[in-house]
Amino acid sequence: MGRAELGQLIDREGLDASDGARGRLAIAVPAAWARDRADIEIIVPARVTCARCDGGGCDSCARSGAHRAPAEAAARTLRLRLPPDLTAGATLRLVRPFGEHAPLDQLLVELREGSAASPGVLRVGPPPSDALARAAAPDGGGLRALGAQLGTPAVLAALAAIAAVVGLLLGR
Repeated sequence: MGRAELGQLIDREGLDASDGARGRLAIAVPAAWARDRADIEIIVPARVTCARCDGGGCDSCARSGAHRAPAEAAARTLRLRLPPDLTAGATLRLVRPFGEHAPLDQLLVELREGSAASPGVLRVGPPPSDALARAAAPDGGGLRALGAQLGTPAVLAALAAIAAVVGLLLGR
């Protein structure tokens, strides 16, 4: 299987050579989330491992082995879409993940399959068109799966609209 680019960097060598603070965060997500290309939210811990020294202590992290993320959980919450295949794992490099004035220049998010999501990782849903396609598929679980993805009120509203259209067509 070929290597797929998840994003394109303008200057990969420039990012690699950057002497700014670089953190690392390893998270697990269920394989089904990746297959669904789900969006996830990650509440990054207040301290992340230094990616340069793997927590051993270096000049970049002032010998602490870690970098601080913003104090407020909302400021360190990231949202991203999962790549479709995590069997071999994937690493996403986020540049200035907490904004221009935050001290962390890069965050390496290492994604791997797991039986459950890591703490602080939440599924926020697949793209809506994917949920509709899976619900219509023979093995997609039908309306029950669609209700779980979109929420029961949305499904009921859609069914009511369909019933109204069918009633108008049959009444002619």
